[in-house]
Amino acid sequence: MINKLKKISLFFNIEDKLLKEIASFSLIKHYQKDEIIFYEGEKQKYFYGIVFGNILMYDVDLKGNIIPKNQFGCGDIFGLIAQIQNRPFCLSARSESESEIIQIDFEKFKKYISNPPFSDRIIKMLSNTIVQEIEFNKLQKYDATKRVIYTLLNFPQKFVKKKKYMLAKELNMTPETLSRILTKLKNEGIICYCEKSIKVLDREKLQKYINK
Repeated sequence: MINKLKKISLFFNIEDKLLKEIASFSLIKHYQKDEIIFYEGEKQKYFYGIVFGNILMYDVDLKGNIIPKNQFGCGDIFGLIAQIQNRPFCLSARSESESEIIQIDFEKFKKYISNPPFSDRIIKMLSNTIVQEIEFNKLQKYDATKRVIYTLLNFPQKFVKKKKYMLAKELNMTPETLSRILTKLKNEGIICYCEKSIKVLDREKLQKYINK
């Protein structure tokens, strides 16, 4: 368990003695592809760290369609903010692949969060989350092409191993529109496809699109 905790960003470079304490109230959980971890509105006493796999955080519209909100991978934690705020989860979580997750009892962990390095890391995580939400909300003022470009410039991680149809929903466009825009940028030599991700080759040209 200690070696698995070391793979989680919140527990990097933490001494083994402390990790052993945390391990005593943590459990390893395995999830298959498309298996639900929790639903929006549930209130649990746990937060989660990802040893391997990909987790999708999502909302559901009135028609029952999934609206992707965030994606987490190896080393990430999720569900912690809801525990800190003592409220139900505001999004649902689903395993996008076979995943191994550490389930950590927040009631037993919370005595550590006011002390470094946990306090510093959690503050940084919360700050980054707020900044990302503010920045991503700016997308609403752009047309489809500029929404894609703004995301490439500011949220490149969203293009890593994420299914196009999910990213298209997140950007409020059809998968066909997203593919057309990405193909245009690729043909202009601005981006390239590298394995399962997209790499920006010319940030200056992308920025010019935004400034038009």
